[in-house]
Amino acid sequence: MTSRTRRTLVLGVALCLAIGLGLAAANASAQRSGATTADPIPALLAEVHALRLAMEQSAAVTPRVQLTLARLNIEEQRIAQLASQLDRARQELTQAHLLSQKWSEEVTDVEKRLQTEGDEKEKKGLEIGLSDLKSRLKAQIALEEQIRNRENDAMQALNTEQSRWIELNSRLDELERLLAPVLR
Repeated sequence: MTSRTRRTLVLGVALCLAIGLGLAAANASAQRSGATTADPIPALLAEVHALRLAMEQSAAVTPRVQLTLARLNIEEQRIAQLASQLDRARQELTQAHLLSQKWSEEVTDVEKRLQTEGDEKEKKGLEIGLSDLKSRLKAQIALEEQIRNRENDAMQALNTEQSRWIELNSRLDELERLLAPVLR
């Protein structure tokens, strides 16, 4: 459901509830004042007064509902953006980890070959390759750590935004309770 549809729906519900509150209050007032009197003016005035009170309540609550819905929509967009960032960081972390594992296995293989290699020229080439491989592995591990930190930051930001979203949703629930008809 889009935010515009949700907003329209909430405003419609708010207006209907306000009118319903007014009518219910007027009906209760008319029943209390003894609607059996011949003069309908007092009952009509009570109904108009109750309707005015309901409209005032609706007018006071409706802007708060609109503002909360707008904030909720912004939070939903922010959460989607942060979730996407978190997913990207996790994918990058997985790829970096796989590459680190691959290079770590290659280091182990080259070290084993060095122990069994008899040709000095070949051994020297393996040692140079091993040194290069170890430096790339070290840089890859540092990159993996940076990505892990970015993932943690994205997760914390997402958790913060989700908490804000929950808070705004609670406010919306409170406003909904304010708009609920009072049963007497």
